[in-house]
Amino acid sequence: MNSFVEKFKVEVDEYFERLESRLLQLEQDPENLQIIGEIFRIMHSMKGSGGMFGFDLLSDVTHDLESLYEIFRSQGQIVDSEIISFTLNSIDGLKNLMVENPSDEHLLLAAKLKSDTQLQIARFSPANLDGEIGRLFSNNIENSIESNQITYYISFVPEEDIFSNGTNPLYIIDELNALGECNIQVSFDRLPSLAEIDPVKCYTAWYLFIATAENIETLQDVFIFVANSALIKIQKVSNENVIHQEAVLAAFLNAEINQETWNLIESGLPEPETNTEIARPEEKEIAGVLLKSSLEVSKNSGFTQTTVDSIRVDSGKIDHYMNLVSEFITAQSRLEQISSNLKNQELELITETFGKLNRQLRDNAFDMSLIPIESLIVRLKRLIHDLSKSLDKEVVLRTEGMETELDKNIIERLIEPLLHIIRNSLDHGIESKNERLGKQKDAVGVISLKASTIGSYVQIEVEDDGKGLNVERIREKAVANGLISVEAKMTDEEVCQLIFEPGFSTSEKVTDLSGRGVGMDVVKRSVQSMRGSVALVSEKDRFTRFIIKLPLSLTIIDGLLISIGDSYYIIPSSVISKLYLLKADLLKKESNLVVEIDGSQIRYLNLHEEFDGDGKIPEEQFFVVVFYGNNFFGFAVDEVIREYQAAIKPLGRMPKGQDIFSGASILGTGQLALVIDTNKLIEKYS
Repeated sequence: MNSFVEKFKVEVDEYFERLESRLLQLEQDPENLQIIGEIFRIMHSMKGSGGMFGFDLLSDVTHDLESLYEIFRSQGQIVDSEIISFTLNSIDGLKNLMVENPSDEHLLLAAKLKSDTQLQIARFSPANLDGEIGRLFSNNIENSIESNQITYYISFVPEEDIFSNGTNPLYIIDELNALGECNIQVSFDRLPSLAEIDPVKCYTAWYLFIATAENIETLQDVFIFVANSALIKIQKVSNENVIHQEAVLAAFLNAEINQETWNLIESGLPEPETNTEIARPEEKEIAGVLLKSSLEVSKNSGFTQTTVDSIRVDSGKIDHYMNLVSEFITAQSRLEQISSNLKNQELELITETFGKLNRQLRDNAFDMSLIPIESLIVRLKRLIHDLSKSLDKEVVLRTEGMETELDKNIIERLIEPLLHIIRNSLDHGIESKNERLGKQKDAVGVISLKASTIGSYVQIEVEDDGKGLNVERIREKAVANGLISVEAKMTDEEVCQLIFEPGFSTSEKVTDLSGRGVGMDVVKRSVQSMRGSVALVSEKDRFTRFIIKLPLSLTIIDGLLISIGDSYYIIPSSVISKLYLLKADLLKKESNLVVEIDGSQIRYLNLHEEFDGDGKIPEEQFFVVVFYGNNFFGFAVDEVIREYQAAIKPLGRMPKGQDIFSGASILGTGQLALVIDTNKLIEKYS
């Protein structure tokens, strides 16, 4: 049972995220009945699931929230911003009620949430104060909006063992009932004799007509968790609500029995000439017989097995899979080394085959572990919504390229830097409404989030259209803190980068959001810990733009294998710009560790001198040019061996203080190659 509870908790987390997403959409379009209906259904599902797994407080509070949204769903009330904020805060409270053994504190929180929800219900429906809130759940035709409703026929035949995975089919029927008006028939055709009945098996099937404003994809989503343990068929009957036109339903069932093509009903069958709502006795009798007959032929009806396009996999299994792939890459490298030494043709063919499989397996592992950046959007929108209210600013988030994918481990660690940046944009960057109007700007501020894949890394840009950075103020503060001298000559762009220094802040006062000297240095350290880089550009009264570059994965990288003396190192391909072969004498002639190549002056480090000071420098050295912020930097190395696909392993605590290496990889020879973090290497030695 514990495994089912854990799966339920994961499912509820998804419910919370979907609720927050839909609520933020609803704030922009408060009269959208489709979004309101979806919010209602999510709450309805969460209430039922919570009760089934013993989370009664979650179920009770959600029940009242569901009542609140039934008012908007069926009575035509308009959702206002207060309701959006109230519901978002209630979701935060519900997250705290996800406990199996609630304490007195949890009981008090639940009571407070229920009381506050009742007050909101009273605000929109005072008549419900007398305790008749339960009436909101009845599928009242008079209150339903029948326009744009579609009638579907659904056959749901669960497998006998469906109870074994914790599924209760009645909850599925209940969820369908919440989507619209239903005409439900229950079949016991599969019920065996009394002596053969197994109480843990399901012998029931359901056949129903439903009139709903939802599309067929929404109906299919109801069955998403039972798709592999039931026969399910969903078919459109009419483009309008014909749930009470028994002649239409009977005609449809006749077509099903005779396996005839059903011609979609657009306007129902003609009503009786008497123009009354009561059908002729003989018509009622015929319809009743046909409705009943559907049960008799249910076993022979044509069902299609619903296919599942995706499954939920525990993230720990994905991590284990990635570890196995990295071990396979290491073993493949060893196999290539042995094959190269033995010069055996048959072994070389096998090695080549394994190499192809290795690449396919790596690509498959990448695809499974990559997650779209879109998965972060709900949290970012929620932050902007909450801070906009507290700062009395109007701000919207615009996104582009959110389908761009990153390793799930990077996604998890990326959220905090993005929250820091957006928090600072709202607090320091975006001006107040009056200030923006005075600058001939739109009253509503804009934060833009763009993502794109460039080669083997992902670039993420976060930009606000606020007042930009005060370069002179930053310079003054840097001088006062001893970061630079008064005589230092720096471009405005270089001055802006100083905000990433530890403890740097230009804020005059401490607030709940900023001014404590903590923030941008945390962003830089966090991004660099993922082998990435962060920079910014700003223009006064126009924008501030943060540019983050990250590798696609932290576990498997493409790199350049180099050697310095007798040691091997790997430079990630994502940071490499160009490669040159230079005479060692040329590097010796240059002063201040700057060399001119292709008309450009490039600062550099000779890694032979830094890593192998006692050895003799080769007459020719390779010169690797890498990206460093918006500039270039060079490394002189002894030899470039080849491009290398590296499975990265953490270094642990052994190389304490040597943060210039972000990991290590085992070569085919069994030797160790350290992965160089070029940003930290440049900052430490240059």
